[in-house]
Amino acid sequence: MSTTYSFTGTETYSVADVRAVMQNTFEDIIGFAIREMVTFEQAKQWIEDLTYTLNKKALRSFELQLWNGNSRFKSYRYDVDNYGVVSSGSLSGGIDYYNIAASTTIRLYADLNPNSPTYTEVLNELLGNRKWGNNGSAMQGTASFDRSYVSGTLQLKRSVIN
Repeated sequence: MSTTYSFTGTETYSVADVRAVMQNTFEDIIGFAIREMVTFEQAKQWIEDLTYTLNKKALRSFELQLWNGNSRFKSYRYDVDNYGVVSSGSLSGGIDYYNIAASTTIRLYADLNPNSPTYTEVLNELLGNRKWGNNGSAMQGTASFDRSYVSGTLQLKRSVIN
């Protein structure tokens, strides 16, 4: 006897799901502010902007990129996955902020989804009203999975790129 199962994923997630996964991301970003690698004001703005783009369902991924002068040397990449129900995720943390050189700065890079119905609206908002630029790029290198922040059908998968 053979049994077949099927699963249909969904691309929907709620404002509450965004709030839940962003709580963990908030803690990651604030750790860099505590180490003075980014200002608290900038960290707050990044959290608001990321929350906005997630709520608009226009974000594919984002990176917290570590810079030493003009060179990137590490990135914490958060990939957005919303194609099914995930039962559990990780707690925030796991970044050894005190093992990062004091001269390090953090920059935010976001990869928007051009296939999102809200792409143009979000892009105009970020470039026009939120003072984003369009000159960033994703870091290239070897990525290793680190942890996953989950709520409902929304998951942010954090990887470390060196």
